[in-house]
Amino acid sequence: MNSLLCSKNFYVTFLSLIISVTAFSQTGTIKGTIKTSDGQPAPAITIGLSGTSKGTMTDEKGHYQITKIKSGTYLLKVSAIGLAGQEQTVKLDAGQTLNVNFTLNQDARQLADVIISTNRRLKFGDKQSESVARMPIANLENSQVYSVIPNALLREQNIVDYRTALRNAPGTSTIAQAGNGRAYTFMRGFITGNWVRNGLAAYQFSAVDPANIDRIEVIKGPSGTLFSNSVISYGGLINRVTKKPVDTAFAELSYTGGSFGLNRVTADLNTPLNSSKNVLFRINAAYDHNGSFQDAGFERNIFVAPTLTYKVNDKLSFNIEAELYRRHTSTVNNFNITDPAYWTGKSLKDIPVDYNRSYQGNDIDSKLTNYNIFLQANYQISKQWRSQTLFTLNGVYAPRQTFVDKYIIDETQMARQVFLLSDKYHQTEVQQNFNGDVKIAGMRHRLLFGFDYIAYRQDPYYYASADYDVINYREPGNFFVSRADFDKAIAPLPTSPADQNNYNTAAYVADVVNLTDRFNVMASLRIDHYKDNGFHDISTNTYDGAFSQTKASPKFGAVYQLVKGQLSAFANYQNGFSYTNVKDQSGKVFKPEQAFQGEAGLKLETANNKLSATLSYYDISVKDKIRANPANKNLYVQDATQASRGVEAELIANPLSGLNLLFGYAYNFSKYTRADSAVAGKRPYGTPKHLINGWASYTFRQGSLKGFGLGFGGNYSSSSFYDDENYVTVPSYLLLSSTAFYDRGKYRLGFKVDNLTNEHYWGPFFQPQPTRSFSVNLTYRFSAH
Repeated sequence: MNSLLCSKNFYVTFLSLIISVTAFSQTGTIKGTIKTSDGQPAPAITIGLSGTSKGTMTDEKGHYQITKIKSGTYLLKVSAIGLAGQEQTVKLDAGQTLNVNFTLNQDARQLADVIISTNRRLKFGDKQSESVARMPIANLENSQVYSVIPNALLREQNIVDYRTALRNAPGTSTIAQAGNGRAYTFMRGFITGNWVRNGLAAYQFSAVDPANIDRIEVIKGPSGTLFSNSVISYGGLINRVTKKPVDTAFAELSYTGGSFGLNRVTADLNTPLNSSKNVLFRINAAYDHNGSFQDAGFERNIFVAPTLTYKVNDKLSFNIEAELYRRHTSTVNNFNITDPAYWTGKSLKDIPVDYNRSYQGNDIDSKLTNYNIFLQANYQISKQWRSQTLFTLNGVYAPRQTFVDKYIIDETQMARQVFLLSDKYHQTEVQQNFNGDVKIAGMRHRLLFGFDYIAYRQDPYYYASADYDVINYREPGNFFVSRADFDKAIAPLPTSPADQNNYNTAAYVADVVNLTDRFNVMASLRIDHYKDNGFHDISTNTYDGAFSQTKASPKFGAVYQLVKGQLSAFANYQNGFSYTNVKDQSGKVFKPEQAFQGEAGLKLETANNKLSATLSYYDISVKDKIRANPANKNLYVQDATQASRGVEAELIANPLSGLNLLFGYAYNFSKYTRADSAVAGKRPYGTPKHLINGWASYTFRQGSLKGFGLGFGGNYSSSSFYDDENYVTVPSYLLLSSTAFYDRGKYRLGFKVDNLTNEHYWGPFFQPQPTRSFSVNLTYRFSAH
């Protein structure tokens, strides 16, 4: 019996072996080697057969092998994040082994840079960017400090507005808003607008919808050398990078509903337009309808953003984008203090204005149409040189914006003024960059030569304001202002239409030199010319304040990798400036105001891609500020100074599978060192000493709970001042939020509670911030098969 069983097992094994050999003989193998342009092996490069699941990655010697391939004709594709792909059509017969080799356009050092900057597992830690330095350079090699807020984090936190997204940037506070909704950010002791989109100026004097945002780059320090002075502050700038088409078809629909009448629908549709997938199309859209935690306030917004990418060949590609954002919104509610000295030693919470009342109503509203058109052409001139041409046209059409300015007089009285603004403007920018990666005298040079031209035009606009009434703001009632009463107050006032035009032309150059494989230095210079035609009063056809100036702006940096590819020490010297049309006693325009920053610190990105961190100390000094002449208040002098210095830290970690951590801390010391007597030695308004942000989330990767996750985090801000004289304090606050989500790839369900403790807190413009709220999100994704 045992003999029979052994004989049976032998025949089964033998038959299985025959079937396997026969099946294998009906398939084939493709193998080969991938090398860099200088003949070195290229590890960690993905290679696969298009349209199949067959693929692999090269080993340390650049070798690859794909087995068990059915006979046929295939497109063999080579790819890596940050590199231009390659492909080759191959025909494979049964039982055949093909040898197919590739040579990349990059040399071994360039490939190493890409691997350093892209081979990571940190969900929220990808700092790969060409916008920050206007050249491809890894974070560890860059002396500039910056943070990146990825779209994945916005999704995890159920974020539906731009200001909330910026809570994740260390050392920043974005709770200040203009009346029409545009956000301001305080960083490193200075206020900055959000004026940059895809590295170019985007004067969007309105809110920003996050539907088309791929990531947000928060660049620290006065970066006037590579960016126009008109879009930066001395504390830094914020660049929003938009979504781009990809070569896989998909559609994603999302609905978010919640407190205060929130109803938001978004769509993200992407598809190749031809079989070769060199023409790609993507469109993002959003409809947003929400109210307010106060007794009045609303938004009704529609957003559409189509994008087309055309890859002509391996050298030339084009990208065309457009955004149209139509907003109908009530005026953002804020209060003014008539005499801050009256409230000396008090904070905003001591002023007995009702936190939940707007004192204006929904008839006080604005309709704005925002648009952005963006064109980009990339051309690979040679292996060492490439060209990037950029064009943007953007602006806002807002013929009727209405406001109620509210002035707190004392513990009971509030004076109100009505204000009408009719505005229309547009801005055009053309930018040309040439990037090179060459060897000179045996050293690697990464070069940038650029030219930038910006033309800004404000078409005929006017504004008018009138006193409206004085109320007892502590009495019951809503005190709404009707449209009819508003128009009645404004109607008798004359309007004086005016327009403005200014032009900014600049050339810049930068060079990053590798003195060794661990030590690089950077030097860059910008020559900037500004021309302002002045304020044009159309009714009298007169101009006032016309001037032109030219300014040079340098930047230097040095980076030494203490542990190659993991830990670097850096230092930078940066410059920023701002023009003025103010004149001295002789009638000559004062020279531009300037800011200088010295900064040093450490950057860490561990070899296992589990941890990314930045620690830095900065010192910013501002000189040539203009102030009233102490001897004659009707004249000005240019001798005022301001100082800002501090420490910033950022930590991004993935210590365990599914666990992601973010942490940021900033300390800032800031004061007017030489200024008018009322503010000399005082701290600038809106600038807290301490800022902390944090977020932790865990997602189950396996088992019955796979795809389920929890997130928790918040922001802390120490107190700041409402006014430069430091009479009134903006209270400190701790804002906590949490999320729960279930993500199964095709669909995602998310739940969020914001402001868990129902904290009452204010922005620096005396703007009450939203109370506790919740939102629910449902997303469904359709993918092509």
